[in-house]
Amino acid sequence: MIYETICVAVALQRYLDVTPVAARQRDLATLIAIGTGARLIVLSVDAPVELLPGLETTAEKLERFARPLRDEDIEVSTELRTGRPSQEIVEVVRTTGADLLIMGSHSKRGPLDVGLGSTVKALPADLEVPILLVRPTASETNRAHELIIPRYPMVFPYG
Repeated sequence: MIYETICVAVALQRYLDVTPVAARQRDLATLIAIGTGARLIVLSVDAPVELLPGLETTAEKLERFARPLRDEDIEVSTELRTGRPSQEIVEVVRTTGADLLIMGSHSKRGPLDVGLGSTVKALPADLEVPILLVRPTASETNRAHELIIPRYPMVFPYG
């Protein structure tokens, strides 16, 4: 199958830097886009919370995340949305006509995640697009935990 538009949904807000899973999402998107000539839409969902002063914003992280893709001469657009990630992902996939969705899994981080579930599980069953799910290794999960912004607010619209 030749892909024309690939949506890469990446979690950036709660981390100080790009997580290992997000970096692998970008690597896979690069390979597929180069192989098929697809354009990429890199999406991140922000929550309306104040972070620690002096930290890079989610918009800045999103542009930094997309830079290596552009360096490969891949057509890339970025989308920064606010709201419930699963709803925003569906909206972007449907409005852009994306024919592949690449997402990362960050495994369960605590009681809040277990109670609310994952974004992938919250996607509607009628979303007719293949989903390439990148799961973290144990060491990648540990590294992601190290990258969580200290005192990051517990209230975030997961799912």
